Amino acid sequence: LSDEALIRNYIHSCDGGILKVMSKMGISTLASYKGAQIFEALGLDETVVERCFKGTASRIQGLTFELIAEDAFRFHERGFPSRYTVDIKALPESGEYHWRDGGEPHINSPAAIANIQDAVRNKNDKSYEAYSKAEYEQIKNCTLRGLLDFNFEDATPVPIDQVEPWTEIVRRFCTGAMSYGSISMESHSTLAVAMNRLGGKSNTGEGGE
Repeated sequence: LSDEALIRNYIHSCDGGILKVMSKMGISTLASYKGAQIFEALGLDETVVERCFKGTASRIQGLTFELIAEDAFRFHERGFPSRYTVDIKALPESGEYHWRDGGEPHINSPAAIANIQDAVRNKNDKSYEAYSKAEYEQIKNCTLRGLLDFNFEDATPVPIDQVEPWTEIVRRFCTGAMSYGSISMESHSTLAVAMNRLGGKSNTGEGGE
């Protein structure tokens, strides 16, 4: 593709993504988005936010201009190496969206999936314990919620007779809207049976529920 075609495709993709997000915000006119402050900046330092997204909240801070530049140079080096030791046929998979060896970390790894499968198929408590421990560690490494913890020391216990029983809590559980075509018959049936036993709601995703 020519440089002009690449730029045109990039702009088209950005426009499509922006319009897709805007359509979900419930704001009908373009003018109403200006100054609406309906988003927060996630993972950007206040120096970047102040210059590029003035007035936007950034609670956890993050990347500075220097770090953003380092990322850009690193990606450029992958595509156009300064030293050609081998002929690169394709860029290496970064693992940003799917787990890849040596790529970005994800909560679900092949080892964790193997453990949970063994735990379910063979009723193996040790495998489930290994799965739970690995997931807990990955949640701390991959999510903001993983960095939070309960403050038990300063908390005032609630009398147990004032706590809603678990049998009532589980009635508010529901499955995600996953259509029959998106998951297997076995998965669909298992989720439906589980929700029926708990008294929760099983959303097939087929509509009309």
